[in-house]
Amino acid sequence: MKLKLLFFASLRERFGFSYKEITLAKDVKSPEEFLQLMSLGAGEDWIKLLEDKNLYKVAINQNLASWRAVINDGDELAIFPPITGG
Repeated sequence: MKLKLLFFASLRERFGFSYKEITLAKDVKSPEEFLQLMSLGAGEDWIKLLEDKNLYKVAINQNLASWRAVINDGDELAIFPPITGG
């Protein structure tokens, strides 16, 4: 399964990239399942993101979604902090 992953703001700083194409060895059904899979083998930053996921927003193909929404092969997954005014 291939996903296009976008990180914004503090996540971009923590992970060191804003865009990455990721190929997974197995299919995942949701952004939450994606984070669970990544946290198993890709390090502490992924574990922390999984633990803190409710602090962030997720979008699938540029549409806001829930962490349990369905994702498909080739989808774009964006994770970002909530937007505030100022």
